[in-house]
Amino acid sequence: MAHLKKNTRGAVPGLAVHFERKTDHHTNKEIDVTKTYLNQDLISDGSDMLSRFNDRLNDVYCMKRDDVKALATWIVTLPEELSKAPYEQQSAFFEATKQFLDDRYGQENAVAAVVHYDETTPHLHYAFVPVVFDAKKERYKVSAKEVLTRHDLQTFHDDLNQNLKAVLPFYEQGILNHKTLPFENVTEIKKYNNQFKALKEELANVEENISAKKALLKVTNQALTEVDLAEKQIDDFKQALSKNLFGKTVLKPDDLDRFKSLLANMKKATLQSQRDAADSNQALLKTKSQLAEVQADYRQLKDRHQALQQRVREKQQMDYAMRDMLKNDYGIEKIPHSDVEARYVLYRLDHEQLTKGIEQVKALINRIIELTRDLFKGPSL
Repeated sequence: MAHLKKNTRGAVPGLAVHFERKTDHHTNKEIDVTKTYLNQDLISDGSDMLSRFNDRLNDVYCMKRDDVKALATWIVTLPEELSKAPYEQQSAFFEATKQFLDDRYGQENAVAAVVHYDETTPHLHYAFVPVVFDAKKERYKVSAKEVLTRHDLQTFHDDLNQNLKAVLPFYEQGILNHKTLPFENVTEIKKYNNQFKALKEELANVEENISAKKALLKVTNQALTEVDLAEKQIDDFKQALSKNLFGKTVLKPDDLDRFKSLLANMKKATLQSQRDAADSNQALLKTKSQLAEVQADYRQLKDRHQALQQRVREKQQMDYAMRDMLKNDYGIEKIPHSDVEARYVLYRLDHEQLTKGIEQVKALINRIIELTRDLFKGPSL
């Protein structure tokens, strides 16, 4: 999972101490100093974060205000699927992530890229100055608002996922997995997964049944072929023996007739088996039809599942982007759940067909009044 934070100039020295482990007295109790030697600095130019930050600010225009967000930091956590991967693969993951961030925000703007292995979960701290070209004044300037737009935040995770999957052959699951989704959506997805599992078991049973019926048809057809061949051989033998050898019959044709009658009974039994096999074939055709229906249902359910995952991913990204904007641009840390629900009711009144009956309108308005009781003291309708 990746997380963005915008920082003022005053926060940079403290961040540099944390990123580059410039002290042994850590307030973060999760830091294991015995593993600090494993940490990686992915910018090896002989300088440090604070020097790079000051040098970059000297090259671009930045407003002289304390509240200007002059530094942005991404924290990218190692995916759970790589938690037990070799150190080389984990290192490759962070280096590829750093390259992606350099390409997205400009390598010249990067001031720190440090991987921490000495905390609970390995993660990358990537810090950069958000710089954009001011066409009106023909100069580069610091502007977190213009660099880290809503579109940038909405597309960031998917873009990073696609990039990592393209350059890392061992990378499969991605930054966004089921553990980053809201709980209620995880429950719904688990429900679909259980249905998939049941469908797979049903398909396995159908395939096993088909294999058994095919084997029965094969045995039945082989038996009929052998009976027909034996009957033909007997007819040929009977014709040969019907001729006299020096005027004497070596074997009476009646004996062969009795043998042929016995063979006919065998064929009759085999034909009965064939009819049974035909019935089985009808059942097989029915099973194939049912299998086709099950497969169609499975494909439809799979498409619904993928669409749900995509919708949840988009909503999660929108939620992240909006919360980040509220926090960093408007200073709003939390929104009461009752306010959210009330706004949702108003949204439904504006955008959906919910105003067909006066009683339904009254119920929705009363719900809004109930949710905003502290602000609205009027009577119910």
